[in-house]
Amino acid sequence: MGSETVSTSMLCSLPIFSDLTDPHVGVIAGITTIRAMAENEEIFHEGDPRDFLYIVLEGRVALEMHIPGRGRVRLLTVEPDDVLGWSSVSDVSPKRTLTARAVCAGKLLAIDAGKLQAACKQDPVLGYAVMRHIANVIANRLLVTRMQLLDIFSQSSAEAAHG
Repeated sequence: MGSETVSTSMLCSLPIFSDLTDPHVGVIAGITTIRAMAENEEIFHEGDPRDFLYIVLEGRVALEMHIPGRGRVRLLTVEPDDVLGWSSVSDVSPKRTLTARAVCAGKLLAIDAGKLQAACKQDPVLGYAVMRHIANVIANRLLVTRMQLLDIFSQSSAEAAHG
């Protein structure tokens, strides 16, 4: 993890935190570090324990899934201000469901997921604001996944018709 100080003004400039109060932003700043990422660096691996929620500051990150018989498949590329590792603040799965790999060098905000969950449970106003944004991230990812599935199934149908 990086050792750069995370300022409250930096956090306030990000969509996920733009509607938080100053004290709430201070709580988040206290549990956040900046992490540099090198090109092709694996940020986390499918199956790893969930530990951090990340926000891309600079660069791009590919979210990939291992598919038997096909290997690693890129599902989505996230850009600056995008959230990755959202499952780290959910109680549903104790493990990462995708692999995150840096497409190019950049920087990430790394928020300690356990401490974020505890802060959200302790302060429902903070919890609502953070989880509302996370819900929007999830909804967007489901929409992207739906579009990919439609594309995959339309290709399969076309191949079956010609095969």
